[in-house]
Amino acid sequence: MKRLKYAIVCSALFLLIGASFTVAAETITDLTGDVWHWTYTGTAGSWAGNVGGKPNIDITQVSATVNGNDLTLSLTVAGTIQYSAKEWYWAYYNTTDTTYSMWWYNGTGVGIASKQGGGVPEFVQNLTVSGNTISAVFKVLGDTSKVELWGWAAEYTTIGATQTTNEWWGDWAPNSKIPFSTTPTGNNTGENNGNNTDGNNSGTKTPGFEVLPLIAAVAIAAVLLRRRR
Repeated sequence: MKRLKYAIVCSALFLLIGASFTVAAETITDLTGDVWHWTYTGTAGSWAGNVGGKPNIDITQVSATVNGNDLTLSLTVAGTIQYSAKEWYWAYYNTTDTTYSMWWYNGTGVGIASKQGGGVPEFVQNLTVSGNTISAVFKVLGDTSKVELWGWAAEYTTIGATQTTNEWWGDWAPNSKIPFSTTPTGNNTGENNGNNTDGNNSGTKTPGFEVLPLIAAVAIAAVLLRRRR
């Protein structure tokens, strides 16, 4: 009888310990060699898919892990996270009432958690970079049930150039987040070999350049926050 009581007490203790360290994780695994390349020649822009040789922006995994009151958002690439102004990394985790996001470039980055419907966003200014992974740890603001998890990384030849004078590479995880059609329409050709030529309709299929003003706004917000502190 004593042994039975002892076993019951131990079992209850282990259950309490486990409950105090609740861990929930969401993970997206992305294939390598699925980077897209944008170029503009003459009057036509084109996408080439399934590009290899860009391991530093080739995403392999995006994850969000909840451990107690902390939520860790991470992005992993096949190569190494770069400390350059020409490589950019983003990750997003949306729940039913909160959006967690982080970005990194040129050796700096920031994480932002914001409740839907307003309120003051929470900033994470110390991102962790270790080899091929970048991560940010947030305080949980509300419900942690996943609605959406995704990431993307990009490499530019020249920051600040227009879409008609620049070329760049991008990878999205999952691929359903690619913000342009990979199915040829109109003048688009070459889908079978991973190419997508836009003809003169490139204006709506050049994601990446339009996000630069947003990045600048976030950077300014981070600087202002540091000054206030």
